[in-house]
Amino acid sequence: MAWEQATSLDQLREGPVVFRSGPRQLALFLNGDETYAIDNRCPHEGYPLAQGTIDEGCVLTCNWHNWKFNLDDGRCLLGGDHVRHYETRVEDGQVWVNVADPPADEIQQFITEGLEKAFKDRDFGRICRELSRLHFHQLDPLLGVKLAIHWCHDRFQYGFKHCLAATADWLQVADRRDDWEEKLICLAEAIDHMSFDALRHPPYPFSGPAPYDRDRLLAAIEEEQSESAEAMVAGALEQGVTWEELEGVFATAALAHYNSFGHSMIYVYKAGQLVDRFGDEVCRPLALSLVRQLCFATREDLIPEFQDYGPALASYPSRLGDQPSCQDAPFPATIADALAWVAERAVESLPKTIHTSLLEALARNMLHFDITFQLAVDRHVQDNVSWLQFTHSLTFSNAVRYACSRYPELWPQGLMQMALFLGRSHRYVDLAAVAEDDWQVDDMQAFLEGAFQVILDHGLRDPIFSAHVLKTTVAVEEEVLAAGESRVPSLLPSLNRFLNSPLKQKHVRRLARQANELVSRDFTGD
Repeated sequence: MAWEQATSLDQLREGPVVFRSGPRQLALFLNGDETYAIDNRCPHEGYPLAQGTIDEGCVLTCNWHNWKFNLDDGRCLLGGDHVRHYETRVEDGQVWVNVADPPADEIQQFITEGLEKAFKDRDFGRICRELSRLHFHQLDPLLGVKLAIHWCHDRFQYGFKHCLAATADWLQVADRRDDWEEKLICLAEAIDHMSFDALRHPPYPFSGPAPYDRDRLLAAIEEEQSESAEAMVAGALEQGVTWEELEGVFATAALAHYNSFGHSMIYVYKAGQLVDRFGDEVCRPLALSLVRQLCFATREDLIPEFQDYGPALASYPSRLGDQPSCQDAPFPATIADALAWVAERAVESLPKTIHTSLLEALARNMLHFDITFQLAVDRHVQDNVSWLQFTHSLTFSNAVRYACSRYPELWPQGLMQMALFLGRSHRYVDLAAVAEDDWQVDDMQAFLEGAFQVILDHGLRDPIFSAHVLKTTVAVEEEVLAAGESRVPSLLPSLNRFLNSPLKQKHVRRLARQANELVSRDFTGD
């Protein structure tokens, strides 16, 4: 223990006393015959608790925002964060305070209990404060991210969501930040997004375990038998099946269809990054959440717009050449044209070469996106297009390169699905409206650092939008480094235009008009 003489009982009878012990400020109170000591700074915004009000029930109120604390233990009764309480004693008219820190595990438990409460309330300010408490107590703030994965993973009725994928990207950005404030932003943003997506949702328990069989698991996913698939994944983990083996199954299932506009493949990639970082601590919650998403994913290749995908994939050449070619990527005018473009080049080109060419074409489409579609309120629902439709094509391509490099048998599906993005996006492109020279990037490193600085103070209301800005920037950086800036020259300009263009977050009139038109058909006969 580290007892320090703080004040005299006579001084305390005259009113609260502020005692300084190193960097700490303690507020000492006398209530009846009892002495109390707590941190003087209110954990909300730092106002002095010594200037608070004590009622007869030994409750201290911070007069700035009405937060209330129990002086017996520092617990917050109204507001949010608890305040630290210190043991006191009186000897010979002098008040002594024990300023020794509790054991590290006790401090960690206290902080993580507060973080869980902040997570459940989606209290961003408190999330930041609790993470900073971990940091300044020399505990690992990444613990908060790991815990948040466990707190949210079973709250998603249809499985893995953007928040988990964005967490992998936020952590990647945090790794390169030396300044604690910037690291804090990344960790808090990740936890906040998980909190947002889980908010007010009950747990949706997972099935399991059951004996694992790779082929039966793939069949269960294909047949959308979520309970059976979850049970086999749970069984696989109990049997010691590694993430590496399961990842191959997940990647195969993700590319078995044009699943959820490419989201499934992106989720497999990002889940793997989180497992690589945290290991077995997060493997189970991520694998279960992911297999549920794969079962509920929309199979967009089954809708009429993509009817050419199945035949094109079936006719994909079984033997690929080994000479790089197709350096120039055109703008195929239709989905069928884009699929044929891939099939033609597959005879003579390496898959990675085709991937690079497709990526350049997708980036050029994004660079020339006609943003009048984003602003329009009078178009058909199928033309509800925004920047996010284009950014998805790049993040999906990023995930395809990763997965197909590890599992080469999946290249046909990956490349053909990139072609679906390419053909679909063409009708939302205006080649004449955008001057490419206006968006060229002269210094890649300076541009990307500037982009990440904007992301660190994005100001976007809902996490889904900041997540897309983040994941697109991360994907572009990875792909430029993988292929070389000269081989994908439109990537950085397309990102530049995206980051400097409006991102409409709520389509009020469009949604109201389309809802009205749909419902009215049952009454007007149109």
